[in-house]
Amino acid sequence: MFRPVAIMAGAAGLALIGGCADIMQQHTIAQIAPDWFEEKALEVKGQGYPDLYDIPEPRKVGTTQAQWDRNKTTLKEQAAKLEAELNAQGAIRSDEDVRATAAQWRACVEEGRAVCGTPDNPAPAAPARTPG
Repeated sequence: MFRPVAIMAGAAGLALIGGCADIMQQHTIAQIAPDWFEEKALEVKGQGYPDLYDIPEPRKVGTTQAQWDRNKTTLKEQAAKLEAELNAQGAIRSDEDVRATAAQWRACVEEGRAVCGTPDNPAPAAPARTPG
């Protein structure tokens, strides 16, 4: 029972494989197929790969190891200067602190004051307005 079914499945598989190989040759299918179909068809056929002779030859780098080492030293010195400047300025403010300062400045602008101050030197409180 199993043997005839297996034979028919094998024959159907061979017929389908022949159809797959033929689909790449059909011009109408290639017209309605996506853009990548043509490239994939060439790849399946073993065509479309770059030729090994087209690979560019490596170029020599114009700098020596000593120049790279000098650049590395210079960059490390500059990074150390930047870190020292940042450390001298103090700790980076937290998000909550920045939001609080923004809220104070927004309130100051809404009140119409000319001087709103800075986080280190806040502006004096505005005098209370009297209804008039």
